[in-house]
Amino acid sequence: MKSDKVKLFMQLAGQKFIDDASEASGPLRQLGAQLLLSETLEYVIQGLGVQLSINGQAISDPNSLTYEIANAKIDKKEMLDGLADVAYTMYWNMHAFNLKLEEAYELVADNNLEKFVLLNNWHGPVDLLVQSDWHLNQDISWPKEVQTVEVIGIQGKFYGVGKDISGKVRKPSTYTSVDLASLI
Repeated sequence: MKSDKVKLFMQLAGQKFIDDASEASGPLRQLGAQLLLSETLEYVIQGLGVQLSINGQAISDPNSLTYEIANAKIDKKEMLDGLADVAYTMYWNMHAFNLKLEEAYELVADNNLEKFVLLNNWHGPVDLLVQSDWHLNQDISWPKEVQTVEVIGIQGKFYGVGKDISGKVRKPSTYTSVDLASLI
């Protein structure tokens, strides 16, 4: 699987690439944890139908967890080992359940880029917008979790992006979920 579409997504989201993981800010660390764990929990809870609990408390919503920085330092070796293990177990699940993961990944990567509203002929600011301009001159609406809408310029094009308080990109009203039915 290639990561070029993920890199483009991160650029459109205004998410920075850092040279050294030990320089990662607390919010970036929390967002990384949230993105990885919520998707993993979605697979386990909604996909496999496995009920999880912590100390007897059921976890039924993959997005219901909170994330706090516990250690001041990052352990880059453990980060790499953990992600490699996630990738390995991802492929294990692909083979164990005969899933077309790589084809699905391409469809999801393309679909995630639809979370950004292409702004043809944009003449407004390339910055955070005031809430009265969140419609982007296209009758766009955003879910209640959205705290900011910003216009980003990438490769000569302009895009609107809505984010929640954690910096996670949220879906605009124009977004349509990917259909993976053809891969089943």
